[in-house]
Amino acid sequence: MKNVPLALLAWFALSGLAHADDDVLYRSSLIVTGDREETRIPAIPQGFELAAQKLTGNPDIAQNPLFASLAIGSPGMVWSYTYHDRMFGIPIHDEQGTRDRPFDLTFQFDRKRMDEAMAKLGEKPWLGARPRLALIVEVTNTARSYVLATDGEYGSDQRASFEDASAHFAIPVVFARQADLSGEAITPQKIDDIPTAALSRLKSKLGADEILVGHLDLQTNAPGWHASWHLASLAKEASWEIAGVNFDAAFRNGVGGAAKRLRPPN
Repeated sequence: MKNVPLALLAWFALSGLAHADDDVLYRSSLIVTGDREETRIPAIPQGFELAAQKLTGNPDIAQNPLFASLAIGSPGMVWSYTYHDRMFGIPIHDEQGTRDRPFDLTFQFDRKRMDEAMAKLGEKPWLGARPRLALIVEVTNTARSYVLATDGEYGSDQRASFEDASAHFAIPVVFARQADLSGEAITPQKIDDIPTAALSRLKSKLGADEILVGHLDLQTNAPGWHASWHLASLAKEASWEIAGVNFDAAFRNGVGGAAKRLRPPN
C-alpha cells in the first residue's frame, strides 16, 4: 500500500507508545528515493537495525558481533511495507518522475522472526509500558542559552527532534512549561544544581517516571554539537556524552542512552 497518510502513521506511532508491546515495536521507517525495489531492498538492513534498537531499547545493538550476519537475512523478516510520498500533494514536475521523489518507507517486521533474531543476540524484546521521560535540557549556541520548554520562545526545532527520538526508541518524552521551570528556579547554568525535592515535584507534575538532564553546546573549536546527559533518579544515576554531531544525533543519543539504562535486564 502506497501513500499512507502521514497523520495515520503518526496515529500508529502515538498509539504504540501508549501500548509499548504493540506492533509499533517491530516497525521502523526511513527515507528513500523513489518507491522501487532497487532502493527498498538495500534499505531493509538499516530498517532492521532501527527496529532492533526500538524493540530492545539498546541503541548499540549493531555493535554485537553477530548483528551483521542477522542483518543480511533481514529481508526474510519483513512482514509488510508501506510508502508515504514526502511530497504528497505537490505535483510531479515535468522533468521529475516518482522515482526521484523522497518517500518514507516503513517496514513491519515479523514478530516471531524478530524475537528469534534478538534471542541470538542475547537480547529480549522490551514489552509492556515504557517509562515516561521528562526532559530538562539547556541549549547554548552562539547567540544565547535557554532551557527547552514546551511553550518556550526558542528551540522548536530541538523539541521536534526530541519527538523523533522519542518515536525512534518508543520512549514517551515530555517538556516542562516555562512556568514550571521558573517556579523551581531552573535557568541556564543552574540545571545541574536542581534540588532533589524540586526534581520530585517536577516528576509528579509532569507525570514522569524519570528525568533526563542535558546540556547541548554548539562547539566553536570543532564542528557539531557536544551533548552531555544525566539521569536524575538516585536509583538510576548515570552520565554519558557525545560530541561532533548534529542535534538530531545528539538527542537520539540522549533518549537512546536513557532507554539503555532504564530497560529491564536481559
